[in-house]
Amino acid sequence: MARKKQQQNLPPPIAFEAGGADDQQRQTNLIQSRQAPGFPFACELMADALLKRAGAILLDYTRDSVAVRYQVDGMWHNLPPRDRQSGDAMLAVLKKLADLNFNERRARQQGKFEAGFLRKKFKCTITSQGTKTGERVVLKMADKRHRFESLEQLGMRDKMREQLLEALGARQGLIVFSATPEGGLTTTWNVALSSTDRFTRDFVLVEAEGSDDEEIINVESVCFKPAEGESPDTRLPTVLLKQPDVVLVPELTNAKTVELVCRYVIDEKKLAIVRTRARDAAEALLRIVAYQGPAKELAQCLTAVVNQRLIRKLCETCRQPFQPPPQLLQKLGIPPGRLKVMYQEYRPPPPEQQVDERGRPVEIPICPKCGGLGFFGQTAIFELLTVDDNLRKALQSQPRLEVLRQTARAGGHRTVQEEGIVLVARGVTSITELQRVMKQ
Repeated sequence: MARKKQQQNLPPPIAFEAGGADDQQRQTNLIQSRQAPGFPFACELMADALLKRAGAILLDYTRDSVAVRYQVDGMWHNLPPRDRQSGDAMLAVLKKLADLNFNERRARQQGKFEAGFLRKKFKCTITSQGTKTGERVVLKMADKRHRFESLEQLGMRDKMREQLLEALGARQGLIVFSATPEGGLTTTWNVALSSTDRFTRDFVLVEAEGSDDEEIINVESVCFKPAEGESPDTRLPTVLLKQPDVVLVPELTNAKTVELVCRYVIDEKKLAIVRTRARDAAEALLRIVAYQGPAKELAQCLTAVVNQRLIRKLCETCRQPFQPPPQLLQKLGIPPGRLKVMYQEYRPPPPEQQVDERGRPVEIPICPKCGGLGFFGQTAIFELLTVDDNLRKALQSQPRLEVLRQTARAGGHRTVQEEGIVLVARGVTSITELQRVMKQ
């Protein structure tokens, strides 16, 4: 009986690997973390978050309590607050695992550690920053083994994938990848580059020192140092002298960088691939123009722009079918009679129906797959804008957002919203989820 009670008091089996400057320091941090009074609290928090499929944890410290939120499939969900005493003890363990100073509650700190749970291994990044009311801590967890291997797995439809791969395989041109913040841009960038032929062509990546981007096989990396005032154009001249077949620039930070990339594409007839943050493909073009680079050269060398947004997928276990009214189909641009059934996230019956035949309240079961959220997992909505002569002219003469969008539509381009409607029609996601994503 005593042994059973002791086992019940054990913290969840989280296998931590601490961070630190060397092996000895990492081992010391791990031992001190395990011996700390807050270790069970840290294990319970991590286990609960991972069981609920959270990709991040937010802890907001105030004088008396700690607000807790989990991010699941890109959405934040509130949890019951914790008391300040256990919250501090828990944070002391997490900071020690990441080789951070627990007593520093104002300045920004960031560190890393790893956690093993249920046969999975997670890379954890913790960031703390003082606030007016206390301290904010964000802990992000990424499954080290869960990797996307293809554009198809990301959700890109067949025809678009063929067009993009054709552009990536071209000898000359400028391709732009774009997305909103937290929109999965880095993942798509890595998967797309992994789909290219890097064994017969020379790829060179010009990136910031300390970048979190994954290393891509057969891509040479050249780093610039932002801390010393450097930018991509600091290293690009030397890189371009080697005349690589493909030059990759994840950060377009100034007009000089844009100019160097464009001139290289035009003069040497090579391929360049860059990325930026934008709500749609037309805005991505405008953002590059905003660097005050050479509009004529930019328009001349641009070939394609990829844009994406992440959207939650309906839980296939509990999603609810409904017959769409004609007005809704008309609003979505779906011909009458084309779609007889659509799907929405699970919605519990009204309170008056949550009773048995005797009028007594009954408990509504929670979906075992999604935990009652109505959604399970995410996919991406992609748009691929192929730059034609009309768009090039608009980019030079009228570089305004609506003009670029209208010109693209006139050329047959399908927008992010229209691509999202396709996912709604297929039952992958819901109207309300698409509306939420389009407002971002």
